[in-house]
This record gives sequence, structure tokens and C-alpha cells, in this order.
Amino acid sequence: MATPPIDGHVVVAGAGIGGLAATIALARHGIASQVVERANVFSTDGAGIQLGPNATRILKRWGVLERLGDIAVYPERIEIHDGCSGAKLASVPLGEAVQSRYGAPYIALHRAELHSALLEQARALDGIVLRRRFEVESVSSSANTITVQTKDGARAEGSLLIGADGVWSRIREVIAPCAGMRFSGKTAWRALLDISALPPRFQTPAVGLWMAPNAHLVHYPVRGGKALNLVAVINERWVEQGWNAPGRPDEIRAHFRDWPGDIKTLVMSAETWRKWSLMEMPRLTSWSSGRAVLLGDAAHPTLPFLAQGAAMAIEDADALARALATQSCSLEHALMNYQLLRRERAAAVQSASRRMGRVYHLSGFAARARNMVLSASRPEKLLRRYDWLYRFGGEDG
Repeated sequence: MATPPIDGHVVVAGAGIGGLAATIALARHGIASQVVERANVFSTDGAGIQLGPNATRILKRWGVLERLGDIAVYPERIEIHDGCSGAKLASVPLGEAVQSRYGAPYIALHRAELHSALLEQARALDGIVLRRRFEVESVSSSANTITVQTKDGARAEGSLLIGADGVWSRIREVIAPCAGMRFSGKTAWRALLDISALPPRFQTPAVGLWMAPNAHLVHYPVRGGKALNLVAVINERWVEQGWNAPGRPDEIRAHFRDWPGDIKTLVMSAETWRKWSLMEMPRLTSWSSGRAVLLGDAAHPTLPFLAQGAAMAIEDADALARALATQSCSLEHALMNYQLLRRERAAAVQSASRRMGRVYHLSGFAARARNMVLSASRPEKLLRRYDWLYRFGGEDG
């Protein structure tokens, strides 16, 4: 009788969005997992997050979308502005237009809210064990197992190790020790504002995008519409590991002092900022080695300009679980199939995200040409440009 390529449970390194997505996807195919996470308490800090229908379609199938309930915001549109003049250039319909066209919603929420919903779903499934305060120090393999160990000797062993430990992945060092991160030249700053204290134009269920030379700003409601998530991306040389460094308000305000009134008011009113360096990485030759495999940012860090970082991890998790559940397939072939399914897709999203970052920061004639094209485009046409992104993986299996 044919059996799947996994004999025993899987160890998942990292209990973030990618790691929890992986363990949920595995459980749906009857594959047990043990998740090891270096943190003791899951943080409620973090940025807002946008999820397109390519991700929410999977979350709905997993039963996670319904757990978000009224916490998620369903934006009606993306409003695109010129950051120098304040002029509105275009509007991309979301809401009902996205639901009708792609069969799944576009949502905005706080990252901690998505994490909590994934964690609740994981705890509701059989065959999932979560271990905290487990920071992977070393990885070793034998013919049939792979083992991770902490500095103090705690161990976790399984048939496969999934590295879902983010941009600064420890597991990636085992698979691709020479893969080097490189700074994109851009830094992202984030803040949360009480939406009730803001001008009415910022209290609507919409995503705002403002573009200017060397900087752009995005805002959208989160926490059930009670807060506004504000993300400013600027060209600067600051580089640091992590994604939660404190940012000085006077420093970010200096970058936006000449922007139009309302948007400048947003930046000036935020008192607490966090920032992180936006990193890139050369394309990996392989996402796996022996009994170890990568997913999400550990395999293919994605700049945030298409709001697809979390979505790519969710897509990866779904594809990897499907590959591992395939009957009459060796582990080597299952991991190869997973990479074949995901590598070009991830590279296309990375490339498009990088390109959008350049478009947002154009200046001079190029910026004027961009603005003219956007102003002349019908809303429905602008949405159709995302068909390649949002229709991916439309099956309900």
C-alpha cells in the first residue's frame, strides 16, 4: 500500500505566521508536527498586514478566516495619491469587486490578530505540539531523522525540519550557508494611531497610498477599524537586524515636513514609531537539503510593496503540505516538487514587489508619466492587473 514520504512527525522551526500556517496545513493532511519557537510569550507588537484573496482563499479553507470575525477590516478600495501635490491619481476597487472577481476577500488587520487566529486553529487540531523558549542552536541528521538542539541541550527530533524562521533564518544556514542578505536601501517605519482622533478622510475603510521621490506612505484601518496602521518607507542607509527597533519621531517627521497638510498631520501626530531595514537575498539554488526545507521569508524574503510577504508564506505552507501528502513519492521528490511548484511564483512576486518599490519612489519626468498613466486608467482595469497575483491557486482542494 502506498504511503506518504513522511514517517513520523515534522519539526517546524518558528511559530510565526509561516510556521503556524505550515503546521495547520500539515495537520489537514494527517501529518503531525512539533513547533519550536524561541520566544516565551508571543508579542502583540508588530505592524498591520494586508492579505489578498490568494491568501484568504487558503485561510478560508483552513477555517482560519472565520476566526477573524469582526476583527478583520474589509477595505473598499485603494486610493493612490501623489505625495508632493496631494492630488488623487486613481482608485483600485476592493471589497465586493475583489470578492466577486476572485471568490475570496481582501482584508486588513493587525499582524498579532492573524497570529492569534492561526494559533487558535493550530490548538484546535490534533497532532500539533508547540514548544516555547526553544532557540535552535544546532542541527544534525541521521539516515531517518533530523534533530535540532538548543544551547542548554533541549532537543526536538522528526522526519523533516521546516525552517519557517524568517528573514534571518537559522535553518537557512544549514541549507544555504553562503546565502547573504543585502540591504535594499529602504527602511520601513510603522506607527498605530487612534482612528477616532483623525480627520474623517482617514476613518473610511480604505487603503491609502501616497508616492513621492525617495519615500512613500501607506495607511489602512486595523483592529476592527479602531486604529490606523501607518507605514512610511524611506530611502536611507540605516541597517540593523530585526524588525522592531525604536524610531525617533523627529527623524521620520523631517522626511515628511513638506508633504500635503492631512498626510503630514498623520506623521506628525504619531508619537511611537518602530522601524526595520528592508532586506533582500540572492535567489537560492535550492530550498532544501536532506531532511531540511525552507518556506516563507527564510526561502525568499519579499519586499512589502505588494503586501505579499505573509501571503507567500501561507501559499508555501499549503503547497509543501500537499507535496508531503503525495502517495508513492520519496521525501526527496516531494521536496523537489514543492520547490518546482513555488520557486517561479515566489520569484515573480519578489520581482514585482521590487519593481513597485521603484515606481513608488520615482521623481521628475518619470513620476509625471506614472501619474498620467494612473489618472487615465479605469478602476476596473487597475484591478485586472492583479489577476496573475490574486487568482493563483484558486482550487478549493
